[in-house]
Amino acid sequence: MALEELSVPMVPLSKGIAVMPIVGQIDTHRAQLIMETALEESANLQLHYLILDISGVLIVDTMVANNIIEIVKALQLIGTKTMITGIRPEIAQTVVSLGIELGTIKTKATLEQALAEIGFSILN
Repeated sequence: MALEELSVPMVPLSKGIAVMPIVGQIDTHRAQLIMETALEESANLQLHYLILDISGVLIVDTMVANNIIEIVKALQLIGTKTMITGIRPEIAQTVVSLGIELGTIKTKATLEQALAEIGFSILN
């Protein structure tokens, strides 16, 4: 159980904002765990924004892409806006070649770009 919790970390960045870095392979069980953790923690932390960083996911197939879309839709239902970051060129190519439509889901190349969009900046 502790290992499962570590496989889907939720990292609060500030009030109402968190990032969920996903690393490794996503199978059906892990996708369900990601969904449950994202929903529970978003509600507990009263998140306005959750950034799903998939830069550590090596393979995105139809099942993985559909699970990510379902997670984003479920989060929208509880009022959490979600951005996906870390889509590498080969993953982008796979998603397009599979004909997967991301629709209104916001994506950014990097975590830094997503944070900038929601108002984070470097203080000098």
